[in-house]
Amino acid sequence: MLKSELILPRLKKRRDQIMPLALPADYHYLNIANDLIKLVKATVAHSRGELADALRAYEGNSLDYRIIRGLANVLESRCVFGNESPANPIDLRAALFTRGPVTVKNDLLSTLTRSQAVAETAAQFHITNEQVEQALFADLMEERILLGINEILTPFDLIARYNLEVARGLLYWASEVDIIVRDGYKDLFKYIKLFKLMHTVYPIPQQGYNIILHGPISPFVKSTIRYGLQFAKFLPALLLGKTWRMDADVRLPNTGRSWHYTLDDRTPLRTHFKASGLFDSGLEADFAAEFEVKYGGAKRKWELAREDELIIVGDTVMIPDFSLTHCKDGRRALIEIIGFWHPQYLQRKLQKVRQAKRSDLILLVYESANVAPGVFEEVSAGEVLTFRKKPVLKEVLAAVERCAVTQGNHKELPPQV
Repeated sequence: MLKSELILPRLKKRRDQIMPLALPADYHYLNIANDLIKLVKATVAHSRGELADALRAYEGNSLDYRIIRGLANVLESRCVFGNESPANPIDLRAALFTRGPVTVKNDLLSTLTRSQAVAETAAQFHITNEQVEQALFADLMEERILLGINEILTPFDLIARYNLEVARGLLYWASEVDIIVRDGYKDLFKYIKLFKLMHTVYPIPQQGYNIILHGPISPFVKSTIRYGLQFAKFLPALLLGKTWRMDADVRLPNTGRSWHYTLDDRTPLRTHFKASGLFDSGLEADFAAEFEVKYGGAKRKWELAREDELIIVGDTVMIPDFSLTHCKDGRRALIEIIGFWHPQYLQRKLQKVRQAKRSDLILLVYESANVAPGVFEEVSAGEVLTFRKKPVLKEVLAAVERCAVTQGNHKELPPQV
């Protein structure tokens, strides 16, 4: 994450709106980005302190010093630093310093030179004099060695990543983020859960969902710094979706006022987060493929879709694997395939099914799943079908005919005690 002094100068304010200023990928800045990439590569096998000195020398008196520092920060965050010390640096220092004081040359007041103290310490730890010198302060940050770069960026990539860091850094001062999404639910909630963001979800009939993220300066948050960093890291997850809009309430430090920070799916910002695969398992992929072969085509009666609806359960959501929508009357049913998973996963799934209370949710349960017979039937408000090798589509469609409802009109059973 970029520091505030590198983000604030890259913000543009107009009336009640605020937005990050994108760094253009023009000749000037591409040259700077290319120089910095070369500089970092040339410093491999040198210390972090030497890298910092080289970056300061490159920056010099440039008027673009904030941009140079920001680009360098993005690069440095992808560097791998380390030190394979042959001995514990703390133990080495203790052993060496107890031999002092030392002098460069022997004199009347001292009979031990520095080189002699180093040699004695090396012998004690069974290492060479050179290894003592290299390991003596190896635990200090500036002495760590640049081992390599995790991700090699081109100048274009570096500028794109820098623009993303400025854009998401602005969320560090958000009190609330209002998001409208119409797809990509699985990835979005995966990262909401990963970053432990406080949120509220509201359905928008036939238009998607409204997700409210409670920001780091909202009254609900106590650990502002840690939560703020997690919150700002979230933005690339939103960019994984195809159709979305974000409106954040931002309160910059020492200003005493709020601005609206808006983004939508037309933004040129690029995410580096990896999207999930279309299917989580071979069971799901085979189910979709077989359905398309047997019941797809121009004469299809039901339209199969992947993870296109959320079920709000308590403080989290359940995302059924598939939906089936009738092509003429619009009735819908949801399908969740439950295969062989570890007990903790199945316990969470049972809890979500119990809380969902959805009569239009059909569970397809693998017979060899780690659950006792009848467990899912006890908690489900819809139908439960078991299968040995794969779900029988004829039985699934019969259940869909029985359970499908007009969207928004699903039936719920009374709460179970």
